[in-house]
Amino acid sequence: MKDLPPEFFLPPESDAELWRETARLLAGSVAFMVALAVIVLNTRGIVVRV
Repeated sequence: MKDLPPEFFLPPESDAELWRETARLLAGSVAFMVALAVIVLNTRGIVVRV
């Protein structure tokens, strides 16, 4: 694994950057949940028999 610089682990310098990062993480989480919901809704009723 590639070594990360120490600056990677520091919090954002301003509140605006922190809110921007929080909004991006929230949007990514919502998009992930919507994608999972679409997959679940589209695969309902599919039965795999072995």
